[in-house]
Amino acid sequence: MSEHSRYQSSANEAGMAGEVLKNKPGLTDPAKLMDAEAFFFDRAFRYLIVTEPISSFTFDVAMLLYIHKYFLGPLYSWAGQTRTVNISKGDTMFCSANFIASALKDFELVLKQNTPTSTDTKKQIATKLAVIHCELNAIHPFREGNGRTIRLFLDLFAIRAGYNPIIWNKRPHKTYIQACILGMNQDYAPMSRVIQAGLVKTK
Repeated sequence: MSEHSRYQSSANEAGMAGEVLKNKPGLTDPAKLMDAEAFFFDRAFRYLIVTEPISSFTFDVAMLLYIHKYFLGPLYSWAGQTRTVNISKGDTMFCSANFIASALKDFELVLKQNTPTSTDTKKQIATKLAVIHCELNAIHPFREGNGRTIRLFLDLFAIRAGYNPIIWNKRPHKTYIQACILGMNQDYAPMSRVIQAGLVKTK
């Protein structure tokens, strides 16, 4: 990997320091920075799922920003803030940085319409969470850590609905990636199948 960031950026001020994103500890080895991200993601997962009472959460964009900040705050000064550069991955171009604020405002309505309820079936929950996942993925609000933040966000939805954290690797990783790609065009069914496969009712 030539650089740590998983994205290509159209701007010179993309936040790179040599081969890695500029970070608070001053890490310059991509592998060590990835290890640090993994450590702090595990820390965020344990804190948000094990320590924090689920009843204290308000499921909105502010919560999404909070998750990202708690996850990557020890590493990046911009954690919890929306990106200011345009990014792409392969042939996929994500929401322009100039439109992220308005896209997230529109997303609030999507979120309200697709928040699972206690009476929803497993399939209905999966369908709703797939819409949330795909729409957030299309926006890709952060410079880094989008997928992990989105998945942790959805794990919390699942827990509140009476399920365990979603088992994201229940289907092959390439199946998940393909579902992300199709979701960019509002084809939510593949992601719904991935999520439904990973939903297990709390005992």
